[in-house]
Order: sequence, then C-alpha cells, then structure tokens
Amino acid sequence: MASLYSRFVFSQLSPKPNIHFSKTNAKPLGPLPTFTFKPTLNCTKQDQSTLSSRHFVLVHGAGHGGWVWYKLATKLNEAGHRVSAPDLAASGINPKRLEEVNTFEEYSEPLVEVMEAVPADERVVLVGHSNGGLSVSLAMERFPQKVAAAVFTSAAMPSITNSFVAITKKLIEDVRKDKKDSKDVSGPRRSFSFGPEDLRTNYYQLCAPEDVTLATMLMRPGKPFFDSSVSRDDFVTAENHGSVSRVYVVCNQGRALPRKTQIWMAEMSPETETIELDGADNMPMLSVPEELFSHLVDISNRYQ
Repeated sequence: MASLYSRFVFSQLSPKPNIHFSKTNAKPLGPLPTFTFKPTLNCTKQDQSTLSSRHFVLVHGAGHGGWVWYKLATKLNEAGHRVSAPDLAASGINPKRLEEVNTFEEYSEPLVEVMEAVPADERVVLVGHSNGGLSVSLAMERFPQKVAAAVFTSAAMPSITNSFVAITKKLIEDVRKDKKDSKDVSGPRRSFSFGPEDLRTNYYQLCAPEDVTLATMLMRPGKPFFDSSVSRDDFVTAENHGSVSRVYVVCNQGRALPRKTQIWMAEMSPETETIELDGADNMPMLSVPEELFSHLVDISNRYQ
C-alpha cells in the first residue's frame, strides 16, 4: 500500500460517475486465495456503470490481503461489475509461509495467475495500492493487451523514466522515520510487521475504528524483495508497461507516504493522468470508499 510501501523501504534498510472534486487534475482464476465477486444486478448503484460491466483486479499492499478491499469490492459488485482481489503469496489466506517466498515474482504469482485466466478479448482495470503498485507494474509488463487502465492508488509507481532504485532513494528521503510499534527483523529471515499504534496513527488515521481492529486481526508479516526480478533496469519497458493507460490517485492526507512523494511518482511517469482524492489517508478503500468507487467507475468508462 502506498503508506505501507514506506515500511517496505525501511525494512530493507534496517540490516465509475462524474467527478466533482476541486483538486482533481486530469491530464488528457486462481487458487483459493483469489476472491472473485460476481455482479449483482438490479441494485441501487447499477446506474453507476453507465457503459458496461467491467472486471476490476484489485491488488493489496504489504502485510495486507484481498480482504482490505471489502468495502470497495461490495460497491463495485452492487454496480454490476466483476471484482478479483487476489491474496499475494504469504498474504491474507494464501497458504504459503513467508519464509517460503524468496523472490518478488513468487510473491506476485497469484496476480499473474489471475491475469493468465483473463480471456484474450477482455481488458481489465488493474488497481494497485501501496507496494501493490510494483505487482501491478509486473502485470502491465507481462499482459499489456489485457489492461485497459492501470490505477496506482497511493502506490509505488515505477516507470520507464523512474526505476525502482530511484523510487527507493526518493522514499528514503521523504517518508517519516517514526516506526512506533512496528517492527523490522534483519538478517536471513528479514521481515516486517505493523504495530496497532503505527497503523492507527500513520496509516488508518481517518478510518473507522472497526477497520483498524480488522487490520490488526488479519494482517500478516511482510517481506522486502530486492532481487533482480524487481531491481533490474528493464523491470518495465516502453513497449509493454509504457503502452498501458495509467492513472495515479493521490491521497492528500496520507502520512506514511506523503502527498508530495505521490505526486512526484506520478509526474515521473509520462502521460499519467493524476487525480487527487481529498480527505483520504493512505487507506482510501476504507476511509473514503464511496469517493474511490466513483473515480474507478469513471476511469473504467473512459478507458475501454
């Protein structure tokens, strides 16, 4: 998650309707852990899907799972859309243990399986949150013809002009240094875990108390991946990743990943549309689900 991406960096160092938001600036299936929500028709939000039913693939951030999209997935489902929210490896209810996942590609394999199952004539709206943006970038590179638009929601966003290494350096400069009760484990078994106070204060500060409780009950330890599959210069290319329409959703009340850093990543990705989500912390799918839903439906209607 965008906010969670800051933790991702520090851990490796320690060893669809009209939009009327005033700050919007637009520049013209797999195994058990994948949750797929089938559309429910004749519902109150059906008119939100003005053009057609779409397939949204939602990718969670570090330490989280597909469960984090439960509010947004419900709204999309009620509007007649299909939603896939895979649990990445060793996340959510994915059966793998963290120590069994050694590379970024292994971590992202559940998303790859979802994309492989998408029919050749279908184009999905791919949404990534926090460091889920890296997995979205991998999917864009491998399946560009299957992605109508990629939406980076307060997320890590590599581009053909901004490498993963460059993003890491920028985040080291910009993100907060106070980890509160979150913990990092260095050495061969390096990992990180989020403490309740850190989540409540720096990630979920505008979310309902119930959502903070849910996170503390369901989150699992995460792991930084800096293997060659993610750090190489050709992780994304102009021919594949660069050919996909991209939208960056800036959460302007984010604490763990500052607004200025989100905007910087969007500006470093040529021809990226930027939308600023007012009043959103680093967990917009929980703190402002209705607003994020509206943006995503609008994006799906504009990018076919």
